[in-house]
Amino acid sequence: MTQTDNVAVAFALAFSAGLGAVSAANAQTFEVETGIEMLQSPNTTIEGLHRLYIGRRVSPTFSVGQGIYSAAAGDAGGAFFWGFEGVAHLPLSSRFGLSFSGFAGGGGGAAQVNGDGTMLRAGIALDYQLSRDWDVQLTTSWIRISGAPIDGPAYGLGLRYRFGDRATPGWAPEFDAITLGATYMQAASGTRTRSGSAQPAIALVGAQVLFDVSERTQLSFGAAGAADGAQGYMQIMAGARQRFALNSLSFFAEGGLGFGGGGDVDTGNGVLLRAALGISVPVSRAFDLELAVGAQGAASGDYRASTVALNLTRVFNRPGQAATDQRWAFSSGISVQQTHAGYFQNPANTSNAVFMQESALDYFVGQSLYVTGNAQTTVGGGAAGYAIGMMGLGYEFTLSDRWSLSVEGLLGAAGGGGVNAAGGIIGGLRAELDYRVGEAWRLSLGVGQLTALRGNGMSPTTLTLGAKIPFTTHR
Repeated sequence: MTQTDNVAVAFALAFSAGLGAVSAANAQTFEVETGIEMLQSPNTTIEGLHRLYIGRRVSPTFSVGQGIYSAAAGDAGGAFFWGFEGVAHLPLSSRFGLSFSGFAGGGGGAAQVNGDGTMLRAGIALDYQLSRDWDVQLTTSWIRISGAPIDGPAYGLGLRYRFGDRATPGWAPEFDAITLGATYMQAASGTRTRSGSAQPAIALVGAQVLFDVSERTQLSFGAAGAADGAQGYMQIMAGARQRFALNSLSFFAEGGLGFGGGGDVDTGNGVLLRAALGISVPVSRAFDLELAVGAQGAASGDYRASTVALNLTRVFNRPGQAATDQRWAFSSGISVQQTHAGYFQNPANTSNAVFMQESALDYFVGQSLYVTGNAQTTVGGGAAGYAIGMMGLGYEFTLSDRWSLSVEGLLGAAGGGGVNAAGGIIGGLRAELDYRVGEAWRLSLGVGQLTALRGNGMSPTTLTLGAKIPFTTHR
């Protein structure tokens, strides 16, 4: 993947499930699909893609949300594609059914995609219901990626998990903690980059969400990007954590499986394995500080590293504390960056605008003040692989029953696609005007300015149009 501080990606993926849905009380409201699809007769080192779709049912047979596709076979670890997706279901019998899916997004990476980086996918799956919540799938699809010689069929296997019946209007899947943190990864002696040089240490910044499945066991999902040592490296990980309490302290062991690459890191086909041991110390009624040591490596590439992680965790489900409501807002839409002289590293690129698919998650820490995470990837404009990840603070002003205004200050990283990010560190200011269309969602129009903070790099004006979905979790 391209240069990006992917703190925001963890939030966007964890909740892209259609927090944009407008239906109130559908059975099996949320669904998650994952699987591997192998490209037929590939002409790139991308030979297969891992698919992750998180969607919300807007009718008994249709869901909308977002999908992310990452290299999982071949030698293209670091190729990621992310965008909008919908799935329609056609029951055939009590256990068999067909699913029809469509995806539109963009991305790039692993030096395999040029031009716009737009990805389109149309898929059909034969579903077999294993239980009330689980389906197994045989999948076939047609995948086209602009800027790469990929335009043909793919076949694979998948799994679908459906959340059970939820009769509460506006229900959203609860989670129990969210973390922000940094990880230092020291490569093993002799580890080489893809280009053959010695692999430097990598500093990651990222986020993850944790879900309780029992008193001691949690599932996790998160993402991180390189802040130093491997410009453009990104990883997405899922895992499980087992906790052991000792008075106010808790110890944990965790393992993870995911996909990652970019930044010249040799992750082979992109599959990653991780294991760690850690300690968690309460520092307030709502926050824990975590320290973990472990190891991470690529399943097929050369990369191996020891890891040290320091995380600040917001705990929503601490034993003995009264339940509280947590306010959020999920946003998704299309953002346009107006290019200018010096925007591209190569002056031969004369595109007037770059189009980005954008998702953001806001967590309100007060009545109007919120923390926001924002992730973007290109879908047009000749900048395949260009991506952005930012964190920041915002403040919402209520103008009337239907209108509100938000202002945000953002800091993060950007790069790839030939965009001149001058080292990658960027800052931004933006304002968003929201109009409440119904009880569950708003239309949002935003205008802002991004700028590279090191040297004379890109400094585009941005215009965003999308939907914003306020929601509440209950703890």
